[in-house]
This record gives sequence, C-alpha cells and structure tokens, in this order.
Amino acid sequence: MVFARAYAIDLTTATKSLDQYRSIGDFFTRDLKPEVRPIGEGFVCPVDGMLRDYYELSSGMAIPQVKGKHYTLEQLLGGDPLASRLERGSLWNLYLSPSDAHHIFAPVAGQIIKTVHIPGKLWPVNDWALNSVEGLFTVNERIVTFIESERGLVAVVMVGATNVGRIALHYTELETNTKPWVKHSIRTFKHSEGATQVGDKLGTFRMGSSVIVVAEAHRATQLRPQLPHRVRYGEAL
Repeated sequence: MVFARAYAIDLTTATKSLDQYRSIGDFFTRDLKPEVRPIGEGFVCPVDGMLRDYYELSSGMAIPQVKGKHYTLEQLLGGDPLASRLERGSLWNLYLSPSDAHHIFAPVAGQIIKTVHIPGKLWPVNDWALNSVEGLFTVNERIVTFIESERGLVAVVMVGATNVGRIALHYTELETNTKPWVKHSIRTFKHSEGATQVGDKLGTFRMGSSVIVVAEAHRATQLRPQLPHRVRYGEAL
C-alpha cells in the first residue's frame, strides 16, 4: 500500500497482513499484536501518538493551546460538574497522526461512570488549526469518558477532527455522526456497570485526531520529556 510506505509504517506490528485490509479507513483502525504493546500497571498512555503538551492545572487556569490562544477545563468538558474535581489535576494532550493506529485505550483500571457527547465542528487538529482556531479543542466535537479509579477521577477526551466524522465507543453503543443531518445538543449517559481494566479498548476514530487525558490531583513524579515526545499506548505516563 502506497500510504503505508509513504508513512514508513511497520506492518509487522499489525494483526493482519496488508492485503486483508479492505480500505485505507480499515487500515487506520487496525489492531496491533498484543506483544508489541505490553500494557504496564498504574497510569498508562491511552494511544500511539505524539505527546504535545503536559500541564499541571490550577483552578480556573487558562490552558495554553498555542501562544496567544487558550481554553479552560470547563469548556473542554462541556461544563460538566465533574470538571471541578479535575481543576487541580494534570492534563496530557496527545496527537494521533494518520500513521498511528486509531484506537483509544483505558489509561487506568476503574469504573466508567459517565459518558458525555459534546457536538461541535470538525476542524483539523494540525499545526495550522492550532494557530488559527481559537479554543480548537473546545470547538470541535468531543466524547468524554469519565473513569473513577483508585487514583481518582480520570477524563479521557476524544476530539473529533476533519475526516474523523465518526467516533465509536466500545463499552457502550454510541457512535457519532451516523446520521449527520440530525443535530444534537450535549448528551450525557450514566453507567452503573462500566468496569474497565487498564489497556481495555474505549473507542476508535478515523484519520488523525487528538486525545486529551485529565487526571484528578495527579502530579508527574518523573522529569518531563522534551515536547513534543513520541509515545505508545500501554507505556507509563
């Protein structure tokens, strides 16, 4: 496949051979062999991608998008009341390029207590959009998965983007934009039986996009890497 060669994708990591994929979209959502992404314990990276930013948050903080452009945690989470528990936590902003497998996994073990679907635009999440679209991550469509864990509350925010018109969840029957002509307001779904293990698949989207993870009262104990920094799902954050 020309695409795989252009992006120098290691095809040996996938569970299927190249001729078994029906389309580029099918290839984007490929599964990887478990042995190439061992899942660590504790708090782990939920995706293959690039760690763009890491911030230790404070109450009411204006979170930098790029120089001169900011957004708030409350805006990111669609005004959900659980944002108050996360306002002094930590935030990781991760970018998935077209070369990455496009699944999102649980960064912690715990109980999925709530899902929030926040309709919005589908701007790209590339450098042009970061510099041009005010509050990009609060303007684009989002699905927020709230996980209650031994480490506190964790929010996994799946951000839609151009050519990511559908975000499908694996722990509940929700897929966005299956009927794009139907307009939605913010929808909230509460879960009574949503146990998840670290590394369980939470969702999938197409093409490149971003995932933002916010953890309650979590502070990094290791030195921060120089950003941006390449990461793989399953490794310690």
